[in-house]
Amino acid sequence: MNKLDSEIVAGQLAEAGYALVDDAADADVVLINTCSVRQHAEEKVWSLLGTLRHRKAKNPGLVLVVMGCMAQREGERIVRRMPHVDIVCGPMELARLPELIASRGLPRPREGTQDEVPVHPPAGQETRGRQDGTRGRNSHVLAVAEGDLGSFPRIVQRRPNRFQAFVSILRGCDNYCSYCIVPYVRGREASRPVAEIADEVRRLVADGVKEVTLLGQNVNSYGHALGDGTTLSTLLRQLDRIAGLERLRFVTSHPKDASDELFAAMAELPSVCPHLHLPAQAGSNRVLCDMNRRYTREHYLDRVARAREMVPGIELASDFIVGFPGETEEEFEETVDLVRRVEFQNCFIFKYSPRPGTRAAKMPDDVPWATKQARNRRLLAVQEAIMKRRNAALVGQTLEVLVEGTSKKDAGKLIGRSRANHIVAFPGDPALEGQTVRVEIVDSTPLTLFGKIL
Repeated sequence: MNKLDSEIVAGQLAEAGYALVDDAADADVVLINTCSVRQHAEEKVWSLLGTLRHRKAKNPGLVLVVMGCMAQREGERIVRRMPHVDIVCGPMELARLPELIASRGLPRPREGTQDEVPVHPPAGQETRGRQDGTRGRNSHVLAVAEGDLGSFPRIVQRRPNRFQAFVSILRGCDNYCSYCIVPYVRGREASRPVAEIADEVRRLVADGVKEVTLLGQNVNSYGHALGDGTTLSTLLRQLDRIAGLERLRFVTSHPKDASDELFAAMAELPSVCPHLHLPAQAGSNRVLCDMNRRYTREHYLDRVARAREMVPGIELASDFIVGFPGETEEEFEETVDLVRRVEFQNCFIFKYSPRPGTRAAKMPDDVPWATKQARNRRLLAVQEAIMKRRNAALVGQTLEVLVEGTSKKDAGKLIGRSRANHIVAFPGDPALEGQTVRVEIVDSTPLTLFGKIL
């Protein structure tokens, strides 16, 4: 979601006449898009802002922007702690960034551009916080409105990947998991209309996109806010009809909303890939209850079994938090057991860190850091062993792989993904980027398959 926000903002600024630079040291405007999901992400932002203080002192005309979830959560604190920051812009105000940057007194990038591509705040939405549009070095703009995100226009031709694209289908979240800051920084859940999403996907496909990934904090609750019976399955069936769209993915799914209706659509629709990111977070019912996840271990295992029964060849990925407040060694063992039972294709495993403002932050953070680290390492080792064995079983099989480009680790190989989201590396001509090729798997590691084009 943050990658897509960055892409859209960059596209808006490009339309306004600005140009991306290869080196941040050459930029007149530096934008830092931030995340608040984990403490470490915020610590990295504070560190980066500290290093930029010296650059700003040498070049007062530099425009420094902090945007995204941390901007929404920290707001005035960013300005107080880092007064060299010019603009603090939360997710609800990203559409206004071109005009906010223009207010800092930079020369117009291109004559007439600002008039030709106006960007206005969403109708009826007030900006809360201090706004200071003066050009003095000590002024700042604070744009951290509360409410929905409103209109966030996208220029589909301006994106970093020619053949793959993210598409936001809903923003915000109504689940209020006790550890999660997202509902507080991205607002309540709001679904985009089917027709609007379909139009964006058609424009992307017309511009060369082969694979679209639908995004939402809880993507399979899509349509609830529309109130007309629309579901994610409804949307998938509409998008599957778009000529030229080869692959359709979606993240992230909440286990409580993973329905048989969704699995049926995944099985029936040719473009929908057999891959499901279904974060479990924990394997203990008591921990799940304290997390406010609103499902049990038994329900999760039932949904996994049903998905595998209904969707041929489906692969599953998951997220886990270790060291949640009160987690005992026995409860952690239940998580280990869940991972072994399900045999995920991949897992993202995190050590719990309190997020101020969430319900869990009021609970005693009573699991020692060393214990969190040990549990993290152990769960990773269990998952790595599963991936090693499952990937080795694919040697000798042939997979359809969409070529994403040249491998960053080996310039002599191409890299791509199968429909079930296996990462595959193989020798080939870089001109194959964006094409689907048949690859025979000849070797494997826990993370990557290696093959040869047939």
